Amino acid sequence: MRPIGAVSAIIAVAVLTLGLSGCDDAEDDPLGATPTATAAATTATTTGATPTLPARTPRTPPPVVEPIEISCGTAQFGLTVSAVTTRGDAACPAAVAVTDIYAARSQAWGDDVVITVAVGTGVWDCREPPAAAIPFQECVNQDNPAEKIRMGS
Repeated sequence: MRPIGAVSAIIAVAVLTLGLSGCDDAEDDPLGATPTATAAATTATTTGATPTLPARTPRTPPPVVEPIEISCGTAQFGLTVSAVTTRGDAACPAAVAVTDIYAARSQAWGDDVVITVAVGTGVWDCREPPAAAIPFQECVNQDNPAEKIRMGS
């Protein structure tokens, strides 16, 4: 039984020797890499997968809604009320309320004074605009100056 074990040992030594001696093919490579391993490493570094990001869809800004002037009826003291707004008829209750407060305060303070009126979450600066061809009063929303309330007689 020993001869089979000795033969197996000799074959194992021969396979290891031949297998390891094949690794010395790259004498010029200081790391001892084989040409195949060097080529694979070069290929991996030059053609490595670059992550691709999904294409972005350009965002389109929402359309800008221009304010329009709508009639809101009549307030105290017979003043006609209109709102310059992007909110449509929903702006009228606040416009009439601001007009009522402004009209009452302007009776006491006069027309040349800026009167600040707060209704709901809106704060309005009200006055008669200087150099208006036809005299009228106007309130401008402090948070959104495009929103206005106009009053006339």
